[in-house]
Amino acid sequence: MNIQRPPTVTVAAILLALLSAFGLITALIPAFSDKLPALVVYGSAVLGLVGLLAAYGLWTLKRWAVWIAIILSVLNILSAAPGLAFAPTSVLLVSAIVGIVGCALIIVLVVLPVSRRAYA
Repeated sequence: MNIQRPPTVTVAAILLALLSAFGLITALIPAFSDKLPALVVYGSAVLGLVGLLAAYGLWTLKRWAVWIAIILSVLNILSAAPGLAFAPTSVLLVSAIVGIVGCALIIVLVVLPVSRRAYA
């Protein structure tokens, strides 16, 4: 059975891969990681790795990837939310806003009916 990937799933997979790669970069660059607690830095790295795995799963239309993407996006939103009020720099504030909006968009894209039909 050859199912074509809908554009919504393509956008969600690419967005998840970009946000996950950003999480990994944030953990590796000292300019960012020095200003954050160790738990946040390591958590960002782990969520980034799992996010890249989920992005691959979305790209290949695996059903498990939808659930991982949703759970991961909710965790990313919850971890970025304090940055809206307590970010020490404007760069971290903008990164929190982009992360929250991007993760919310991923959730919306993977639960649209056209996306759900691709995984059925």
